[in-house]
Amino acid sequence: MKRTTMLAAFWIGLPAASGHGQVAITEFLADPDGTDRGREWIELFNYSPATVDLAGWTLADEDTDSFALPPVMLGSGGYLILVSGGIGGLDAATSKALFETEWLGGVSDPRVIGIQSVALGNNSDELVLRDGVGALIWSLAYGDDDNPAFATFLTETNSYQVKVFGSQAMPGVVRSGDDNQMAGFLGYEQNDLTTDPCAWSSDISLLAALFGDAYLNVSQPSLGSPLAGGYKVVAAGDLDGDGRVAVPDLLALLATWGACPAPPASCPADLDGDGVVGTADLLVLLGNWG
Repeated sequence: MKRTTMLAAFWIGLPAASGHGQVAITEFLADPDGTDRGREWIELFNYSPATVDLAGWTLADEDTDSFALPPVMLGSGGYLILVSGGIGGLDAATSKALFETEWLGGVSDPRVIGIQSVALGNNSDELVLRDGVGALIWSLAYGDDDNPAFATFLTETNSYQVKVFGSQAMPGVVRSGDDNQMAGFLGYEQNDLTTDPCAWSSDISLLAALFGDAYLNVSQPSLGSPLAGGYKVVAAGDLDGDGRVAVPDLLALLATWGACPAPPASCPADLDGDGVVGTADLLVLLGNWG
């Protein structure tokens, strides 16, 4: 992986209270069938009840490769897809467009971010996610044990309790068996070997017809599940989720003015995540009016 430039800030997912760095690497595709450029991707998921500010966060391996995440406010339950253009390969916009063509029917999605000059090792590599002060958020290491064209996903059995999966010296991700040398612990699995509850069902013959021989050797109907489930993107300030920021949203914000209730109660009008609905949140809402 190589360093990438920061992108303009935007909001992804539903706004909530201040975040605590509860972000997981829920899925990744390191060795796509055919050309790697624009087909390698990493999925991040905010599993906390609060918005997490990704400004200053980094994703790196255990060598010298590292890149800065875009300054995104990732809402509770929000997903972000980072798509690699490959070292010396596709630019960020082309990588993003290619992913959206192959996975999202050509529909542009702000949760998909193209990254230039980044590549995941096909045989082995590490993904180490750190926050703005360098604290470890999530880490995994994989070896040469997968089949091309199949993503690796975090299973439901993990429940986000285990956040470190091995290291370069001893990879913890075993995509067809127990992870972290823990009997019965299927932390990460390859999606052609274990049922992915969020997997998109794909017709391989149709994919081959549309995208050529890059898909001819794929033998299973599931190619992964980036952004599966139809998650809804809501602009900051769109409190009623109707697709625009308007008078009803303003009234909803004013109705909850003041300190937010204690967790786990939600506080959707706390747009800046400081635990209080106040002037700063009003300015965010007005800035997205329309």
